[in-house]
Amino acid sequence: MKSEAEGSVPRRLSAVPTQRQDAASGSSRSSGDGGSGSGGAAKKRTRYTARAAILMLVLCALVLALAYPLQQYFSQSSQIDQLKQQNSEKRAEVEQLRQQLAQWQDPDYVKIQARLRLHYVFPGETGLRLLGAGDAATGGPDGTLGPSEGSSAWYAQLWSSVTAASGAPVPSSTPSVTAGPTPSSATGR
Repeated sequence: MKSEAEGSVPRRLSAVPTQRQDAASGSSRSSGDGGSGSGGAAKKRTRYTARAAILMLVLCALVLALAYPLQQYFSQSSQIDQLKQQNSEKRAEVEQLRQQLAQWQDPDYVKIQARLRLHYVFPGETGLRLLGAGDAATGGPDGTLGPSEGSSAWYAQLWSSVTAASGAPVPSSTPSVTAGPTPSSATGR
């Protein structure tokens, strides 16, 4: 009896299907081997047990369950950083606009801007416009005609700037109003 116990390999029951199959067919194995116990050495043991397989499935499920929320967390944190940066830029812009508003509340600043931008001249003052050497050929510093070279009324300049901004072709000369009837209106009657 002792020789049978020493020669045989102790069996472990496991949830792995190959081991269950070997355990169920143990009588056929021992009859084919002649009861020698060498059949246990031929049996392959799997590396992973059922517990390890379940643990791996649980870990994979956790990784898959946490992947999307983590991705959302990191993308939202980057969006929050961008919005904080935009917020600080807008706050700086608002502060700059408040400073400009405070400047425009000062009457002296308004007078200076009126003189610079609108060429405003107080009553009793004489307004002069100096033309440099480059300005004489083109008519003005920005290529416009100067006052001595065919200055037009302010409404004509306004209309030409509106048509230029809208993309319509700008007429080469300002239209003039004629006193007499036009040929098309005379033939239409």
